[in-house]
Amino acid sequence: MFDMAGDDVISFGLGEPDFQPPIEAINAFHQAMLDGHNKYTTTAGLPALRKKIAESWHHLSPNLDENNVCMTMSGTNALLNIFASLVDPGKNVLLPEPYFPLYGPDVKLWGGEARYYQCLFENEFVPTIEDLESLVDDNTVAILYNFPSNPTGATISIEQRDELLKFAQKHDLWIISDEVYDRIVFDSEHVSFVGTDDDRVILINSFSKTYAMTGWRIGYILSANNEAMHQMIKLQYYITACSNDAMQYAVLEAMNVADDYPDQMCVEYKARRDLICSRLNAMKGIQCHVPEGAFYVFPRVDVPNMNSQDLAIELLKGGVLCSPGSAFGPSGEGHLRFAYTISQEDISLGMDKVEAVIKRLRGD
Repeated sequence: MFDMAGDDVISFGLGEPDFQPPIEAINAFHQAMLDGHNKYTTTAGLPALRKKIAESWHHLSPNLDENNVCMTMSGTNALLNIFASLVDPGKNVLLPEPYFPLYGPDVKLWGGEARYYQCLFENEFVPTIEDLESLVDDNTVAILYNFPSNPTGATISIEQRDELLKFAQKHDLWIISDEVYDRIVFDSEHVSFVGTDDDRVILINSFSKTYAMTGWRIGYILSANNEAMHQMIKLQYYITACSNDAMQYAVLEAMNVADDYPDQMCVEYKARRDLICSRLNAMKGIQCHVPEGAFYVFPRVDVPNMNSQDLAIELLKGGVLCSPGSAFGPSGEGHLRFAYTISQEDISLGMDKVEAVIKRLRGD
């Protein structure tokens, strides 16, 4: 579909900020290279950056230090390390569905089985304990939670978090918490699994979305479990040896002098969210939850006799690129994902096109 899109298509397809990294980070990146930081560095990452990251979580887990952090080449590298550490052949991991497409294949790479729990529209894309209980068995080693979620934008309350935590504790599961959108939350505080059951929680995070550094490929793993960190740092050596030297100085500068940058972007994302949700919910045949985080909407679309892929192709013909819900698993069928990482002007124009196509297909 991306290959089919012409230059005049309005794209809601790619989950990538349309902002640039803070200028302070760009300048620091350049200066670090001039200063000679162009070599191999420690496998776990720049100690000063790891210390800064650990401190950023002290409000939830005050005993964390640089030994509880490993820098990675993005959140995707972090995922690979974690599954390599936890998964053996014959074991299984519980994963959300709709899902980020790398979860299942990463489990399978290490001989494990991906078992998907449904996060449905009817429950605002939050799983039920009953569904989780139906999937867990003696070979289940971990459960992955993703809030705020890609593709749904769903978040959880403290009460929901505690229920999910209690389930994992009951079955002695590792909790893999993918929180790469933790700084993109709109109407409430981000609810994290860090600081809850520290010894069994492994956090995935990234600077890609929150500091608009997708192309820099920089993220991290954080856990209070020292043995888990030892194993994942060891695996990091075999997977990428180390993260980019100069870039880590740039990220450290961003955290030191531009810590409010994610909040500035979040103000604009919230305005875009409100705009796209109001437009979608005004269209016949479309129902859209107003997401509390990330920069996606995942509306349910009712066009008789059309699946989400066919519908996405019709929208593409009408000048709008979005992702079919089925790309994120069977539970995504009947949905479309729109990433509101474009200007409000383009969102309005794109929604005009969406409305025209939906009216035509429904015969309204």
